[in-house]
Order: sequence, then C-alpha cells, then structure tokens
Amino acid sequence: MPKAIACIPHNHRIKAHRIEYLKAVNDAMDYPFQSEDGRDPSPTHQELETTCRSYTGLKHWQFTNCCTDALQIAFHTLCNAGDTIIIPAYGWRATDNAPKFVGLNVIYCDIDDTGNVDLEKLNILIDIAKPSAVLIVHNFGTIVNIDKIALTCKINNVKIIEDAAPSFVMNEPYKYTLGSLSDAVCFSFDFTKSPGCLGAGGAIATNKKEVYLKFKTICSHLTSEHGIGTKSYLDTVSAGVLNTDIKLIEKNNYRQDRVNVATYYINNLPYKTLSGENYIFHRFIILTDKDNKQAVIDKFKSQKILAKSVFKPNTNEFYNTNKFTETAIELPCHQFIDIDDLNSRIKKIL
Repeated sequence: MPKAIACIPHNHRIKAHRIEYLKAVNDAMDYPFQSEDGRDPSPTHQELETTCRSYTGLKHWQFTNCCTDALQIAFHTLCNAGDTIIIPAYGWRATDNAPKFVGLNVIYCDIDDTGNVDLEKLNILIDIAKPSAVLIVHNFGTIVNIDKIALTCKINNVKIIEDAAPSFVMNEPYKYTLGSLSDAVCFSFDFTKSPGCLGAGGAIATNKKEVYLKFKTICSHLTSEHGIGTKSYLDTVSAGVLNTDIKLIEKNNYRQDRVNVATYYINNLPYKTLSGENYIFHRFIILTDKDNKQAVIDKFKSQKILAKSVFKPNTNEFYNTNKFTETAIELPCHQFIDIDDLNSRIKKIL
C-alpha cells in the first residue's frame, strides 16, 4: 500500500532538507538575545526582515510568536476596548478569537465564491455599522482585492487589518499588493505554512512607521500610551530556519510545484473549485454536494489521499458561509507530491 499523501508535508521537508535546517539551527545558536532587552535584532532577524521586505514591499516588520499574537497586537494597537469590528463569517478560529480576546465586539460578514469576505456586502455593512476596523482574511492563497473597500473605509475612518496567514507572497503576480491599502498585515510562519518554521512563528508588518513603532513597543513588554505591553518574539533559531526555508523554496522552485499539483486537480477532477487568483495554494479546495461530501472524502482516503473537511465557520447565520463549509473539501497540495503517483490514485478513485 502506498504511503499517505497528507495535507502537511512536514516529514517530507525534514527528509529532503534535514541538513540545511540543522545548519540553520547551529548558526543561530550563538545569538539567543532578544531585541526586547534593548539589543538590536540578531543578524538572522535582520536578514529575515530584508528578505520579507524584498518579497512583499512592506517596509516595517515585527516578528512574533505566531499569527494569533500578531492579530491580537494589531487589534490592541489600532482599536479601543469595546469598539466594534467586522470580520469574515468564515475563517480560522483565531480570526474570531483574537479581537474578542482584546475586548472588541465582533460583527460578521458573509463570504463569496472565493472563500473570502464578500466585498460588496462588506461595503454596505461598513456604512451601516461604522466599525473601527475590518479584518480581511486571504484564505487558501487567494488574495482579496482591498481596493474595492478602501474608499468606504477611508470615508468612515475605518482601519484595515489583513490576515495573510496562509498567503505570504513571493513575487506572485497578484493584482493587489499586501499592505498597500491597509494599516497592518499579519502572517503565520508555523510549520504548516510555506514558508514556515519547524514549530510556531509569525509576523506583523506595515508601511506606516508610526504604527510599526507602536507594535514594537507593545511586543517589547513596554506599557505606554500605545497600549499594554506584552511579549511576542520569534526566537533566533526559528528565524534561521525560516530564512533557510525561503531559500529552499526559491532554489527548488517549490511554489511552481504547488501550482502544478493544483493544475492537475483542476484538469482531472470533476468538481468545482474556488474562484479568484491563486498562485500559492496552501490547500486545494473542491466543492461537492452536501449529502455526498463524506463519501467523496472517503473515496480519496481509500487511496491514501488524506482529504478533509474545511474548518467550521465563525457563525452559522449566513447562507454562503454555511454552503461553503457544508460542501468544501481540502486536498493536499504541496511541492512533495509526485504527480504521476497522484494520477494513478485519482484514476482508481474516478
């Protein structure tokens, strides 16, 4: 029986690149100090910031323990306790938990056929609710074009926070540039992401220096007029591994390998997928009949393709969100999948 094709390719990463990761760990071990204690960022962090800036164009970076930390810090900095914000009805639970954790009131907005927030409905909701901020989540690697809500947010003095946890860009030709119309962009670099650490990792980035200084102050345990301080820090070893992972992705053209797997699915599976531009494919989504969903999952699993249902919505009050979560299935879509092997399994399923 062939080995399972899992959604998270961690074991493949380690098997292929253990030596490179161990070297990164070794090189980072001599600098355990954190910038919180007054020192400059380590050379490893400085290299990582330069790399991230070159790929995204975002000027200022504060690396964090995880994306959830980054979201909490963004909301804590840009909103006041008791404020109302709008978030998508569908998203990873951190998108719902983070604003509530810092004392904000949450209003939900339905999603569209990209799996992301419906911008037309969001425009209307902003005018009605007058929130202090909106959260835009870029799910599955599909980047939301924030240009469509930017004017409404400006007129209503609404902050824009982006959650790009699965959508770190590496020169992909998206029409919208992350952070170009927002106040902050939050990233995840944990081991499930591309690029990723070997454990947890995250960042919060902005083009606004005054906002960055607030983030830096809060992350450094310094309580001030910017807010109550906390500690959120990407350790030097994780930063070193992340630097290495970015280089490996570029050297081995791994992003294109993901696109190749997604293209195979598009051309060979009898299911619809999400609309919108996608050059990252953190996961590949297929949409099936609600009553047949589990049977489809079981078919893939019969050939050791570990398909799974998407996670539950943040609220059940919207039609599109409910329909999506009731019919959407995640398929593995990573650079270590052998397309010939995948093809032989898919033929047996079909």
